[in-house]
Amino acid sequence: MNQIKQTLLLLFFLFSVIKMSAANPNAPFNLRSFDKQNPIGTNNKAYFGWHTSDSDPNEIQSAYQIIVASSQANLNANKADVWNSSKIHSRKQNYVYLDGADLKAATTYYWKVRSWDKDGNVGPYSATATFTTGLLTNKDWATAKWIKRDSKDNDDYTYFRKKTNLPNKTIKKAITYIAACHSYELYINGKLVGKGFNNHYPQYSYYNAWDITGLLNKNTENTLACLTHWYGGGQGRATGSRGMILKTIIEYSDGSKTTIGTDKTWKQTQASQWIQGQPQRGGEGVGRIEFVDSRKAIANWNTSKLDDSTWNNAIEIGSHPTAPWTGTLQSDLTRVIEKKIKPAAIKNLGNGKYIIDLGKIYAGSFKINFNERIAGDTIKMLGGYQLNEGGTAINPKMNQSTNLSFKYIPNGNNSVFNPHVYFGMRYLQIDNAPNDLNQNNVSFISRHFELDAAHSSFESSNEMLNKTWELMAHTLILGAQEDFVDTPTREKGAFLLDSWSQAVPAMSVMYDRTMNMRALNQFLQSQDQYWPDGQLNAVYPNVDGGRDIPDFTQSFLVWVWDYYSQTANIEFLKSNYSRLKKIADYVDTYKNESTGLIHKLKGGKGPYEFGIIDWPATMRYGYDMSTESRTVIAAYAYEDFNIISKIAAILGNEADKTLYANKAEAIKKAINTHLINQSGVYIDGIKNDKKASTHVSQHANILPYALHIVPDTNKKQVIEEIKTQKMNVGMVCLRWLPESLGLADEGEHLIDLYTNSQWDGWAKTIALGGTATWESWDANTTNQSMSHPWGAVGLLGMQNYILGITTLAPQHEKIQIKPLWFGNKLASAKGTYATDKGAVKVDWNYTNAKYHLKITVPNNCSAKVYLPKCGKTGTTIEVDNKEVIATEEGNYLYIDNIGSGEHHFER
Repeated sequence: MNQIKQTLLLLFFLFSVIKMSAANPNAPFNLRSFDKQNPIGTNNKAYFGWHTSDSDPNEIQSAYQIIVASSQANLNANKADVWNSSKIHSRKQNYVYLDGADLKAATTYYWKVRSWDKDGNVGPYSATATFTTGLLTNKDWATAKWIKRDSKDNDDYTYFRKKTNLPNKTIKKAITYIAACHSYELYINGKLVGKGFNNHYPQYSYYNAWDITGLLNKNTENTLACLTHWYGGGQGRATGSRGMILKTIIEYSDGSKTTIGTDKTWKQTQASQWIQGQPQRGGEGVGRIEFVDSRKAIANWNTSKLDDSTWNNAIEIGSHPTAPWTGTLQSDLTRVIEKKIKPAAIKNLGNGKYIIDLGKIYAGSFKINFNERIAGDTIKMLGGYQLNEGGTAINPKMNQSTNLSFKYIPNGNNSVFNPHVYFGMRYLQIDNAPNDLNQNNVSFISRHFELDAAHSSFESSNEMLNKTWELMAHTLILGAQEDFVDTPTREKGAFLLDSWSQAVPAMSVMYDRTMNMRALNQFLQSQDQYWPDGQLNAVYPNVDGGRDIPDFTQSFLVWVWDYYSQTANIEFLKSNYSRLKKIADYVDTYKNESTGLIHKLKGGKGPYEFGIIDWPATMRYGYDMSTESRTVIAAYAYEDFNIISKIAAILGNEADKTLYANKAEAIKKAINTHLINQSGVYIDGIKNDKKASTHVSQHANILPYALHIVPDTNKKQVIEEIKTQKMNVGMVCLRWLPESLGLADEGEHLIDLYTNSQWDGWAKTIALGGTATWESWDANTTNQSMSHPWGAVGLLGMQNYILGITTLAPQHEKIQIKPLWFGNKLASAKGTYATDKGAVKVDWNYTNAKYHLKITVPNNCSAKVYLPKCGKTGTTIEVDNKEVIATEEGNYLYIDNIGSGEHHFER
């Protein structure tokens, strides 16, 4: 009866704040297709998203309608000649797929959406949004051919260009489609259009589309020009083959078209300012030292001013598809952002020697104006991460195993040093500058994929906690390059678990969807290419073929579930279900029938065999690698089976739902039967002689706790062990440590984990001068990477347990807001969290024995809101200045089904 009274009181409160005559919803806004605003060069699997706008409190979307038309006029007349979704009763606001319409290549489509509120009131249609398809089939590339320069350069820089006269007609739209291996810079009439990177295997090659309408001139000659760079294979870069293909379609207002395609009439020449024969930088195939002689640069190479009559014609490789580009070119909507920044300091050491300090590590390249002092002088430069003790030179012992030297010969006419290949670094040492260097002639071009830090925020009463957020958020951007890379310096490869550690916070912190989908699909392509038994490549694309790490493969399904929880993209689950299930089946193949545990999970080599557990080896903190049935592997297996069961349920596959749920329960029972010692905590595993390991690691305890494997009777012992071991875990398993402490309501210890500079962890990294997360907590003494973004996974714990925001239903239809109780460790925190429905905002503080929580819930979202008891008795709290009886749960009180709008809670 007491629960019924509480519910009635809550309902009374909720209805009392709703106006008697609710307003109709406003027009939806922030329209996206393919997770982009008005994208061009898309594939034909169109999907749509939007935000709703409704000033009424506690508002949800009860239905929507999308119409898609072939013209603005048809859309204005509500003539859906392409697609009409009709009125769909659904709260879904993104990943609404266009169904049943055949889209044409290189065509602009116009769409709009309207929504109904919870009372059935319909709002007006949104403003128009568009998407423009790219070249959808191989036939669509007709009239363009793959071309190359006849070269054996192992660091191949090539200029291509084409002059063309356009008629005296008004240009309505002009789009160019381009693919090149490995990178390109595209110019129209001397103006930069964009840059692209295509490190994938040739059969999976990407292309980009660029709108060049405003760069072309009618009734005159126009020049299309491209600089390409091929430099062999490396970590994260398939060897591929030198070549490019470009097709430009120009549409005029009278309905006619001009098509320009690459062929043998294009001119080409070596970009000879890059001196060939330079040594490799070391690292993992990141390229060769750049030695640039600017005297050999070709002025105006990308404009009509240049006389290219002495250039050779391009060599035609063939029409698409042609070997090695045998597949359908894939649309790539990712883009790289470049931004000029100024150094934090420029130290003049005399005699032309300078130390330039960016203030923190960035990825990109320096841009410096030089004037030569003596003709032909070679300026020598060295990038780096640390200085020597006197601050007078780069510390050569901390070079990330990469030679970051540069050589440059200026031309005596204000030439500009700006290396082509990016690297992560903080410092640049210049040994013999010919002129004074200052803020006017020195800058740095930072670059990264278009993650947007403005989508989220975090601020608290603890300054070290704020610095920890800033460290991880900055590093997350450093790693967003051609893929979610291992590091922007030593190895620019997309390692699977590194990618997962970056991709998941990129969704909730930076509102990324585009790179997540692309990276997920790439790793699934690695299964198609190399692993018929269900494994995935450990790094992909790469130069060394099939190469896996077993627990990296296992973690992929966790990433898939994270992605689905954020996006509710059921279509991704449907289209990839057989490949996802193969991962769980691969793991299940290695179940030991006598123990029920996973035994010698096939994969990996050397220190990775049967599972990496953590890396570098010091970050295992003594994990018993002699075990063959490893606790970490078994815990991941449980979660793999659990996730496939949940995916099967979503897809309506009841047989698989039951099958994999049973597998999950069976291995959970095996874990708790064989891997808990007499102290009630988890050991590292079982050895070949069937004897249990005696070693108790942090890794072996945080995964079972975070994944809900630990029996209730053992939770206290396990969490105490986790607390005792502090940060005895590296980045491979790092995600599960804040997750364990959060689930166990260990708020005070969690704050120490993020802020105690005496423990291994982010705060110690900051105290030691780190400006990005490291590969290991001891990277400053072991020459491990000092710009390794996998440590940014700690952002999740801050969002989920300090701000307290987690998703309870996919696409955030329902969320939980439950900041932990931190005692005297933290007095306040506030921040924003990005979702498909808009930003969730949380602002809490505990002062003068009063706890106040302010939240903003976006439309079409409801929240289960928790407040700590604060050591007080009773279950009454104030909600928007009204007393409400809350429900008690442990050390918290909660109110369920809080709707959209701003709400205040007090205890």
